[in-house]
Amino acid sequence: MEKHVEREAVIRDTLHDFSIEYVKALAEVFGWRVVTAPANAPGPDVVIEHAVGEKAVMFIESEVGHDTGSSQKYFKKLSERLRPLVEEYRARGVGYFALVIIANAPRRLTKYLRENRKELEEALGFKLEEGITAFVIPVLLVKEVLPAVFVRALGVAARLAPG
Repeated sequence: MEKHVEREAVIRDTLHDFSIEYVKALAEVFGWRVVTAPANAPGPDVVIEHAVGEKAVMFIESEVGHDTGSSQKYFKKLSERLRPLVEEYRARGVGYFALVIIANAPRRLTKYLRENRKELEEALGFKLEEGITAFVIPVLLVKEVLPAVFVRALGVAARLAPG
């Protein structure tokens, strides 16, 4: 006789929640450790740590369904939340940091990132190189683009790993 097992229902209140669940599932497939920030907890939506040598960390922000305000205001708040984590991970020997932003309006954020890169690097505490350590992904393309971001980061993490 088959035993009936009740499963906890996954409740997705918003597209934002769905995008976080997708990021988490994909990261786990690639072997990354995943930490999510519940509800209004401070910090990025998702922090992904490379499991080999712990030398790479990606900060994932989903702005899907959020009004981010001006780009300047958005990046200022983001930097305030991420900088302490960057310093903590750097103290543990992490050498690669990446910022991935899933956005409804990627052009506005990408333009600001390009025009203010040096100031943002200073505020965040790590270099921002588009396509290497900084990714602004349109929500409509996240399923196609995010796997490539993980592959790129895995390659960097593998080069940084000891041995």
